[in-house]
Amino acid sequence: MTNQELPKFRIAWICYSRILESTVHLSGSERIERLRTLSEEGNEAYLIAGKFRKELFQGNQKLHLISIPLKYSPIISPVLYGIALFFFLPFYLVKIRPDFLISDVEAAPSLVWMPILSRLLGFKAILDVRSTPVGTKARNKIFFMVSVHIAKAMFDGMTIVTPMMREEICQAYGINPEWVGVLPNGISNDFLVPEQLGRDRIELREKFGFSERFVVMYHGSLNRRSGGLIESIEAIGLVKKEHPDIVLFMLGSARAQTLLTLKEAIDKNGVIDNVFLYGPVDFHSVPRYIAMSDVGLVPLKNIPTWRYQQPLKLLEYIAMKKTVIVSESPAHRSVIGATRNAIYASQVNSTELARAIKYAYNNRNMLEEWGKLGYELILKKYVWKKVNECLTTYLLKIRKRTARAIQ
Repeated sequence: MTNQELPKFRIAWICYSRILESTVHLSGSERIERLRTLSEEGNEAYLIAGKFRKELFQGNQKLHLISIPLKYSPIISPVLYGIALFFFLPFYLVKIRPDFLISDVEAAPSLVWMPILSRLLGFKAILDVRSTPVGTKARNKIFFMVSVHIAKAMFDGMTIVTPMMREEICQAYGINPEWVGVLPNGISNDFLVPEQLGRDRIELREKFGFSERFVVMYHGSLNRRSGGLIESIEAIGLVKKEHPDIVLFMLGSARAQTLLTLKEAIDKNGVIDNVFLYGPVDFHSVPRYIAMSDVGLVPLKNIPTWRYQQPLKLLEYIAMKKTVIVSESPAHRSVIGATRNAIYASQVNSTELARAIKYAYNNRNMLEEWGKLGYELILKKYVWKKVNECLTTYLLKIRKRTARAIQ
């Protein structure tokens, strides 16, 4: 069945509270693009979230929005957001009468009225899991556990980002894998036109003084202690003496304490002229910075936190036809496999990352050719047309399953 032949649905998607507040949250951008493309393909799409910035959606009249304008506070606003969903969302659902209600993990504990309301209005409820808990905070793990248990007891299905994560969650919570669909991340069209960013590449390299330098690029959150960033800085220290023209450009947001730790690592390793910490930018601008780079970097450690994730930055590098330096991990192997556009570091330590960086540098005349090999991976599986087909196929499966149960 082609994308045009697939049925169209009325889909309401409840996102985490801050998704509409800023243009720099990359995980939020993925969710926004998903709903935007669903609406452009003829589905009736409703995005329900917290504080709203109008400029994110200018020019898109097909995507309906409901915003709960809460001023952000780390503890208070998520609680108020949950209370608002509990008391007011049912009235909105009565008004729009969706075919499917899809909820992020953050919102699920507020939807305990789901069995009654879904039966009255005839919609199906799904929990969408983009990531298992990242970090060491116990409350995040407890919150995730509560959300999955609520979905198991009260929802009609669940979508999870990778097959490995589906297996992990199903085993941990006693869920039948047939009840769960795999819904990969999608790649924005902004990243699929690397040839059009040639001028941006030249301008940015001149701006930062990189015209004659070899640029290793990392983008995303700088707050992850297990993200391999300190080890990457140390690796630059190891290669600096032999190759002083190699630079590491780190694009993303960081808490004050994390930023201090990164700066201390830069000073300690004597790489103040080789490592550049740059703040977050509008997610629509990220392709310009990737275009500036020679090679992408994803140094996530092969630990339970990251093992079965699907890093969006990895898809974005590949879509931009960049060769990538990645850690040896199922999360990366599941996307790249043995394709030549990846340089694997067997361990996330300074020595092994330095080896991978030097290998990329010594083969820099081949990087562009290798990078092109990964582009086909994106077109086959991760463009929005393909991702939305996965979602629609799963929604049809839920409908058929329900119909058989009624018969």
